[in-house]
Amino acid sequence: MSDDPETRAEQTLRRAQELVPVLAERAQATEALRSLPAETIADIRAAGLHVMGKPLRLGGAELPFDAIVQVVAALARGCASTAWVCGVYSDHAMIVGMMDPRVADEVWADDPDASISAGFFPAGTNEVAEGGWRLTGRWGFASGCDHARWVFLGSVIAAGDAPPEPYLCLVPIDEVEIDDDWQVMGLAGTGSKTLVADRVFVPHYRMIPLRLSSGGWEARGKPDVPPLYRLPHVTTIPFHFAATALGTAEGLLDDVIAEIGERHSFGAPVAEYATMQLRIAAASAEIDCARMLIERDTREAMQAMREGRSLTLAERARNRRDMAIAAQLCQRATEGLFEAGGARSVYSSSVPQRKFRDVRVAANHIILKWDVAGTTYGRVALGLDPASPFI
Repeated sequence: MSDDPETRAEQTLRRAQELVPVLAERAQATEALRSLPAETIADIRAAGLHVMGKPLRLGGAELPFDAIVQVVAALARGCASTAWVCGVYSDHAMIVGMMDPRVADEVWADDPDASISAGFFPAGTNEVAEGGWRLTGRWGFASGCDHARWVFLGSVIAAGDAPPEPYLCLVPIDEVEIDDDWQVMGLAGTGSKTLVADRVFVPHYRMIPLRLSSGGWEARGKPDVPPLYRLPHVTTIPFHFAATALGTAEGLLDDVIAEIGERHSFGAPVAEYATMQLRIAAASAEIDCARMLIERDTREAMQAMREGRSLTLAERARNRRDMAIAAQLCQRATEGLFEAGGARSVYSSSVPQRKFRDVRVAANHIILKWDVAGTTYGRVALGLDPASPFI
């Protein structure tokens, strides 16, 4: 693997782009399976897409985050579920890189291909145990859990004399059960099922409070880690969710343009309809705006980390605003493109309706909800306390 991060990024993006036609052919079967097929997992691993966020010292790619987002968007042109899972695996590898170095050593000690899923939302109960805690409960939305070796479980823990606060706790997948309850309208192939734990032990060193993961390198007191692991989590990393919506919308735009170019209605070329021309113009502008916001914010965040500078509150609020509005723009674009397809789009076998549903579900993720992100930005812009845990 190249020592130059830009070269590694270019090589990884090229391999992702080469997979797009294959993923597109499998997309309907992936949705029906409600999990990534074994063939797709094999392709992801062969292309090195599962190690984008893994530390370089352990054989990972450790790509700049803006490069990871580019790869996720490229994959989404072929299959939104595959892109989402690759983004999630990168996200969780980055969190491991923010923790005690023993965690990364343990995760990849006997399996260099190990991936990490998560039930982030704090749930269940916990009890003190010697050297750590025991967790019991159910954690939903664990994307990619069928093919993961480890899982993060969120739990509100009162450590020592400190007040209770949310933690992420890392445990092996074989110590939890998977409840196959992922019956959903979109992103079905992500296999985001529910994890069930019964007094699963997690040692102290495999835990990190959200306060630190989202606070960035300065809050964690780790100025000497590589730039990728200096990022504040909640205000940067969820751009990979928006990137899934972006790539899916871009792919749909290409599909609709190609289809309309060959279509006739009552003997007249549909491309000659001004209404169609306006739909294409509006969707392409919305998608371009989303891409520009995502690329700018992720590029500037990585540059700040290289410079050893923490993101300001205003920058973090802007990032939250932009990841949410980018998802909204992609949702709006896919709605218009779906309507442009007319009656043909409503068939369950049609690509436009699947991409429409996938983007709709992606944009519904809590971290991309405009109501939360928009008010958070507004409060910060007006000099108020953010009043949100998502910043």
